[in-house]
Amino acid sequence: MICTTPLSSGQTNGPVNSRHLLPSHEWSDIVRYTTAEDLHSLRLVGSKDMHLSDPFLTSHLSIRMDKAPFFSTNNSHTVDQIRRWLTNRRTLVINDVNSKICPSQVAYLVRNGFLDSISDIIVMDCHFHLDIISILSHLPNLESLKLVDRGDEEVLDDLEAIITHVGRITSLQHLDIEFDCAISGSRLSILSEMYNLKYLRLRGFDLSEGMSNMSDLTRLETLHLCHGNFYSSPDDDVNEKDLLHLVNMTSKIDNVHLEGFDSLSNNGLSVFSKSPNSLRRLVLKHCQELSKDSLPCIGRMRHLESLHIVNSAYDDAPIFESEDLQHLNSLIGVKSLSLFYVLEDVAHLRALWGMESLEVLNIALEENPNEEEVEDICLTVLSSFVALKRLRIFTEDGMSYSYQRGGLEIEHGSFNFGDQVFLD
Repeated sequence: MICTTPLSSGQTNGPVNSRHLLPSHEWSDIVRYTTAEDLHSLRLVGSKDMHLSDPFLTSHLSIRMDKAPFFSTNNSHTVDQIRRWLTNRRTLVINDVNSKICPSQVAYLVRNGFLDSISDIIVMDCHFHLDIISILSHLPNLESLKLVDRGDEEVLDDLEAIITHVGRITSLQHLDIEFDCAISGSRLSILSEMYNLKYLRLRGFDLSEGMSNMSDLTRLETLHLCHGNFYSSPDDDVNEKDLLHLVNMTSKIDNVHLEGFDSLSNNGLSVFSKSPNSLRRLVLKHCQELSKDSLPCIGRMRHLESLHIVNSAYDDAPIFESEDLQHLNSLIGVKSLSLFYVLEDVAHLRALWGMESLEVLNIALEENPNEEEVEDICLTVLSSFVALKRLRIFTEDGMSYSYQRGGLEIEHGSFNFGDQVFLD
């Protein structure tokens, strides 16, 4: 944030002539490190001589296509004015279903290179903007695309059409799609030529088919797959053998999040434990009927720093005994661990004597523990994990509060199906 300091002796609170302080190019160097909020504060306290309304100074900030008038039917800006606003601009955002963006105006800007510097696009409620996405998909330097939509099955055709246009953008390194309805996994054929992808997050796809299209994503570093959406999974389960299609791309992956992948076992997870392996974070969320033979496989992921097995009270989750948990003792570098609804007895955590680096432990229990039970939990974890700094205890209807017990911070909270919680 921009800081203000008291006036020293001899100073006044009148306008400051920036020409006596910094030349314009140095103002530009400073402003490009500010946020939109910081720049707004500068404009409020600055003088006209500082020229802080010059669009050139905001080129490092995103621009709202649904707010900027030169994207609309009511454009009155000259070509030079538009170019000044868009030169070196990197991020476009659309976040208004009632926007008056004019497709022909956007097509003109794309065709004539006004938007060639754009590398990142974010579109909310994207089925309203099918035509605009189609036009923007022709931009030459796109690296990152995020699409979000809360529509139901009625907008499925529009979303599938959008996915087709996305397939045109083979330069993408970062692709994040989040839909509330489930699109056929066959649409993932668009991924087969996205060789530059390093980050892939898919939520709102029926992954019982289509995963073979990811087999050539050899540069991928982050993989986040949700079978269906936040709230439900499609009728057919993911065949865990389809994970074997990923065998050629796992040497560089360091972050994997699988959600709604039921009946996972060593057969599917082994693809992430093969050598060479650089996996540092693994999340298995709402993966019902997780086989106990997955734990020895996870134990072979020697570079893990975060391991999160997250279930709700209504998931069909396994119960891990001490002999099961012992397979994880090879994970000496794990700093954050989540075990939700898989512990019948918290005392079984003592079996994890090898996790000497553990700093954050998250557990979810069937019932809210009373004060005495919390104390027993604290004694167990403090005697087992010498580096522990934070303990989070979740229940289905728990109240949110926190307190300190010596050097251990204890947090209580609630967790229900589909909730997103911070675990690291």
